[in-house]
Amino acid sequence: MMKYRIIIAVLTMLCMSATYTAFGAGLSKQFQPYISLKEEYTDNLNLTSENELNDSITTIQPGLKFLNMDETSGIDLDYMIGLVYYRNNNDLNYVSHNGSLSAKYLTKNRINFFLKESFIRSEDPREQEFFTTTADNRYVLSTQRERAVYWRNVIAPTAEYQFGAENRLGINYRNNTYRTDNTASQDSQENFINPYLSYWFNKQNGIFFDYGFTDGDFQINPHMTGHKANARYTYRFDAKSSVFAEYAFTRRTFESPGLDYDVHEPVLGIIYSLSPRLMAMIQASYYWMEPDTGSKQTGFGYMGELHNLDPRTTYQLSLQGGYTEDYFTSQNLGFNKYHRLTGSVKHMLEKNISVGGLGSIERAEYSSGQNDTIWGVTGTGSYMLFKWLALVLEVSHRATESNVASSEYAENRAMFLITATY
Repeated sequence: MMKYRIIIAVLTMLCMSATYTAFGAGLSKQFQPYISLKEEYTDNLNLTSENELNDSITTIQPGLKFLNMDETSGIDLDYMIGLVYYRNNNDLNYVSHNGSLSAKYLTKNRINFFLKESFIRSEDPREQEFFTTTADNRYVLSTQRERAVYWRNVIAPTAEYQFGAENRLGINYRNNTYRTDNTASQDSQENFINPYLSYWFNKQNGIFFDYGFTDGDFQINPHMTGHKANARYTYRFDAKSSVFAEYAFTRRTFESPGLDYDVHEPVLGIIYSLSPRLMAMIQASYYWMEPDTGSKQTGFGYMGELHNLDPRTTYQLSLQGGYTEDYFTSQNLGFNKYHRLTGSVKHMLEKNISVGGLGSIERAEYSSGQNDTIWGVTGTGSYMLFKWLALVLEVSHRATESNVASSEYAENRAMFLITATY
């Protein structure tokens, strides 16, 4: 483990020292303190199939933002701490944390540094995928069945050498640490190293290679070592459209015998810009998973994405299917067949009034034989009462239907948020 700590320390210091210049003049103008008061109601606190508990939750959230990002350097920081109070279940009161950091520094010598970090301390049964936004509407498959505090810290520095407009040789590193008080879950830690190469022979023909090495430690489950190699060729017709073909190979090995498996997946895809603000991507694949013991699993994979960035109306749709791997989560569900459709939309009615919605439906087929359909819808509305005062109202319904009765649940939730910014 020492070698991974040395790697993360060196890369982090490089990234942070490189972005130090971003803290120049006008520092105080770039800080933005804020405070929020959030009131929530849920009719199924622990997401259980029976004996549902309802409760009202009050959260006081002071926070701080810092932003000075430009084309070559800068930092985007947002951190808040929450004092969380339950009206009917005072023993669940706790302190939450939520922070995100993005930094970059592009040097004149074409050596670039990037840094991302995400930290969360929460007890929400469903955890959002790290490095995603609320609009992405993506959650990990694993779901806690009790209110228990967990925290996750993910730090990911990158260093790369740019030797052309689109040519890059670099290395990513990720340390993903998960700790939980849930008696049914376990602590885990991921160390991931990912060298990559992007090279374009000309404006039409480009290749991309990357390799990922994963070292996974679990409190109870056997230690995991992972390898993933990927090669992609892209042909660009013009500035708007391109096609690509790639092949990915994944190997997972565990200290306990009988758990190892390989995954092969050839992929074909199309990327097309319908307009400067509307982008679409479609890909299809066929995969086969070969375990060291047990039956081979095969299937078709697919992915489609549509993003619209119009200033008045933004929306995105994402369709994904094939297989997924769930590790370093509250349940560590491993390799599963998977289908997911997510979407979000936000529309500005007036300059200071907006409405929006989120929706998702997921189908998971686990190796254990359990099959779940997970779905949810959310409606939101916001009103900027003053330049410094914002109001948000949100109502949602989410549920899981399963062939295992104890895994089923339905929850209705309402939330009101008021935020004052200095």
